[in-house]
Amino acid sequence: MNYSLLHDAYFGSGGFASGAYLTKHKRESDEDYRFRCANAYYLNYFAPIVNALTDPIFKREPLRDYHGQCEDLVQDFLQDVDGNKTSMSIFMKRAAISAKVYGVSFIVVDMPRENTARNVAEMMERRMYPYLTLMSPEGLQEYGMDKNGRLTYVVFREIKEVENGAPLYRYLRYDLDGWRISGDGAGDVSGTYALGCVPVVPLFSRLLEQKTMRPVPEMGPIASTAKALYNHCSWLGEILRNQTFPLLTVPTLDAAELTIGTNNALGYNPESTHQPDFIAPPSDPASVLQAQIASLIQEMYRMASLSFLQSTTTGQQTSGVARQWEFERTNQQLANFAANCKRAEENVLQIFAAWLNSSIEYTVSYPDDFGIVDVEGELKQAQEVLDLSLTPDLRQDVLKKVLAAYCPDIPDERFDELMESLGKADIDQKNSEPPTPDDGGQE
Repeated sequence: MNYSLLHDAYFGSGGFASGAYLTKHKRESDEDYRFRCANAYYLNYFAPIVNALTDPIFKREPLRDYHGQCEDLVQDFLQDVDGNKTSMSIFMKRAAISAKVYGVSFIVVDMPRENTARNVAEMMERRMYPYLTLMSPEGLQEYGMDKNGRLTYVVFREIKEVENGAPLYRYLRYDLDGWRISGDGAGDVSGTYALGCVPVVPLFSRLLEQKTMRPVPEMGPIASTAKALYNHCSWLGEILRNQTFPLLTVPTLDAAELTIGTNNALGYNPESTHQPDFIAPPSDPASVLQAQIASLIQEMYRMASLSFLQSTTTGQQTSGVARQWEFERTNQQLANFAANCKRAEENVLQIFAAWLNSSIEYTVSYPDDFGIVDVEGELKQAQEVLDLSLTPDLRQDVLKKVLAAYCPDIPDERFDELMESLGKADIDQKNSEPPTPDDGGQE
């Protein structure tokens, strides 16, 4: 799997910065190819697509609830999960972006090797409790799984340092019984633990049958399309450059290299049947490339189930119902990813407590609906329903929809108060109405 392409497509680095992802033409000279590489530009649609499939999950702070023996340490840990003052929300967003780009990311829950804290207060003061490290599948060297898809061991490779431009690697192994670090030039070091599991939590970008730690990245085809788009833009730029600076043709057999511009003149024989003229490539290939570039961009959004973001800018006319169905697919995709983030974070906290020989009851709530509510439309529909006067009990249901659209962040207690107030108002109104006269058959 080409993880380097996925990384470069998101950050615009690597071959997109150097021009290495440009395909050389068969008839293109090395000099022309180097010139084209130096002047290539990258239209980065890959990163906005990844962000659009990640940012909505972290638009609001997830709701976290926890209590247990290590509650104080958990509270401190959530504000600094890696020793660099990174909060859990920021760390999980980084992990989510990495998972969306590569298909999976790995959260390692490790413990400081030099842990000599004597009590909880000293542990908090010196930051001697477990910390998190984020690893990508590119660094995954080996792994083992049981029949239920649980990790039995995992080996990561990471850069320890760089000497004279050459990286020095070390290997980290975690299994069910302990850890080992090797290959860093200082000999092997190891230790044991009794966690009952491998302290590594995989965060997958989508719902999969967990039989592999290297799933096929869902963004792979989009990254390949980004590479094709990069080449198309380079070809288009070359054609436009040649059209902007055409070649001068002179009707003579003794032609030499001439420097002609708008600030000088060229004399030629007035009796010549052909006067000097400029020649440039035809414009048809440029038009074809422009259309293909627009098509590639549209396809990138379509593959990511984000076509509704493009329909307003490409001139396409789609009905409201069609756009709603398009967004429903994206909404479900976001909800599934949010569920994976929830599961991963809760597993991280269980391993955190296990490192401390303690326990914690920890739950986190990520959003599960990412629809954008049309407040004006919801209020208008609510008023139309109330005007029908179908039944008094319907008012409470209408109020619930109005509050959800107009006050989405209202606390539960305030919501209950408003509903109770409406119920009392309905009862008071009913009691204050005069009794309906009963004719009783009178003439």
